Amino acid sequence: MVRPAGLFSNRYKLEDIPDLSGKVAVVTGGSRGIGEQVVSALAQKGCEVHILSSTEAHAREAIDKITKSTSVSASLLHHHTIDLGSLADVISLSKTLSSSLSRLDILYLIAGVGVAPYGETNDGIGNHYGVNVLAHMVLVDGLLPKMRETAQTKTGDEKWTTRIVAESSELHRAAPSEIKCEDLEEMNSEDMDPTKLYGRSKLFDLMFIRQLAYHLPPLASPTPILALSVHPGAVQTEQQQGATEAYGLPGKALEVVASWAFMTPDQGAESALWAGTSPAVGERREEAQGRYFTEADGKVDTESAQGQDQELGRKLWDLSVRVLKEKVGYEVKM
Repeated sequence: MVRPAGLFSNRYKLEDIPDLSGKVAVVTGGSRGIGEQVVSALAQKGCEVHILSSTEAHAREAIDKITKSTSVSASLLHHHTIDLGSLADVISLSKTLSSSLSRLDILYLIAGVGVAPYGETNDGIGNHYGVNVLAHMVLVDGLLPKMRETAQTKTGDEKWTTRIVAESSELHRAAPSEIKCEDLEEMNSEDMDPTKLYGRSKLFDLMFIRQLAYHLPPLASPTPILALSVHPGAVQTEQQQGATEAYGLPGKALEVVASWAFMTPDQGAESALWAGTSPAVGERREEAQGRYFTEADGKVDTESAQGQDQELGRKLWDLSVRVLKEKVGYEVKM
């Protein structure tokens, strides 16, 4: 049953996903909500999936749930514990994965801090920026060589199946209008409203993907990699609990509404699954590269004016590169 929030969005169901046997995917946040549904769908199509989760127990629960409710073999599912709030941890795991994986076809950037009060990572960086943006930038940078290596082996229509997909949100429209992306002090905004903190990070996610496209191999090269960001729709997940923490009773009211009106996580995963696996993305590659989609096979250029501001996006990229260097000595290689 499709709940009210998903009545008018394009669908991309399990049966639409092509066979993924022999392919390998990495999914951050793959043990809960939308991420878990992405993992389940990929594995049901034969993909080997590596779940990156902060809690080993949650990952094992997800793997147990998937294998018991589907015909998926446990041999296709792997778990890696990671603290996205520790850049050193992210750097370490990206190196481990890059050296241990035989290939990497799809990288999903789904984990993140939701609508929640300001907090800081282990590195003294605002949680929303540090986890939702910087951690994923490091992961992409570390795994890109493996993805290029994988893309090199592909021919024909398969050539366009190496992809990076980031989970953004229509709540990127809640980002403050005065964003400048000039220094870390701006990112560490302790007095910013939780919705604005989250909205800004989701704006940054789609801007990151736009900028990433300029740093990836050209589509005409022997190693093309497609990068897209997506909006899942209004989905009932554990993130609504963060709204309760941030706003009390109004947040609790949102939880109640979400329980019956918002889409279930499996439908919320459809836009990400389309972006990561659909042949249509390869057919639309010139148009789709670096772009944001609010639904499966949707239109481009629907994001806010901020999201389309290339200069602001470049400043975000440059700031992120600088912060990583200053905070942990990490040199972005992209």
